[in-house]
Amino acid sequence: MRGADRDGLAGAGAIQAQAHDWAARLASGNATRQDGESFRRWRAQSPAHEQAWKHAAQTWRELGGVTRAYAAHAPVVARPSRPTRRQVLGLAATAAGALAAVGLVRPPLGLWEPWRDLDADYRTATGERRELDVVAQASVMLNTQSSLSVDTAGDAPRLALLRGEAAVAARREAPLEVVAGAGRVRLTHGDIELRCLRDGEVRLRCNAGEAELIHGGRVLQVPARHEVAYGARQLGVLRPYPPAGAQADWRRGMLVFHDLPLAEAIEEINRYRPGRVVLLDESQAARRISANFEIAALDEAVAQIQSLYHLPVRRMGRVVFLG
Repeated sequence: MRGADRDGLAGAGAIQAQAHDWAARLASGNATRQDGESFRRWRAQSPAHEQAWKHAAQTWRELGGVTRAYAAHAPVVARPSRPTRRQVLGLAATAAGALAAVGLVRPPLGLWEPWRDLDADYRTATGERRELDVVAQASVMLNTQSSLSVDTAGDAPRLALLRGEAAVAARREAPLEVVAGAGRVRLTHGDIELRCLRDGEVRLRCNAGEAELIHGGRVLQVPARHEVAYGARQLGVLRPYPPAGAQADWRRGMLVFHDLPLAEAIEEINRYRPGRVVLLDESQAARRISANFEIAALDEAVAQIQSLYHLPVRRMGRVVFLG
């Protein structure tokens, strides 16, 4: 082997090792926003850095798929120490690596964006709503903790909702495609909302006009004031919703709960409020709540819940423990 070839292989190996180190750092639970900025600069250095990251991310992503069920039922209560490079290469063999992969899929307290966001063109932070003017055919609004990629290379622009929730309103009679989960939505006129839920499930709501959902080998026409949910393999039943439900409340800056279990209401508040609200008293989880809260004033919402249910409260910065 020639010297230049050996140098090239050595350089590629070093970059790949750096990529695994970055994956370990981001998944450790100790990563900061500054780490995120440094990572983006590292990744942008060259195509080789980009390719190395995709390879490393795929390794962690595959392990994350195995541990996602654990993450959904057991929050990470202890941050594992940062794995060594040798441990990273043997992820599947170590419990510490598994917990770190959970962190990669589900970042602790929103300190850095999950791996899905790393390929996004647009993203929103906790509590942020953002109006986008990305294609001529439509206006787009991203809800909190959401990410979106845009591809305008083809005949019809394609938007991909990678995480969170988005509203798309077509502005002209021209085709537009929105990908979310296992489905593709074609829209030429009207107003739709898409929300990525747990375990790959997506909810599509058509507020005006008509949308066409392509899921597997099926094509479903979704008329105005109808919604449907779908997952990786299943397509739900098309259902109408009442006129009062036209356009999601978040688009006007409100959280509206109608007879919702308290645990679910707190989970929804956590989507919009920086920090975390933790309900410690599980006996209160099933109690019902009906209320309207302004997204811009969710600290007041937490105070009202604490007062309404007479829950003890402890605060650690932006983290609030109830019960």
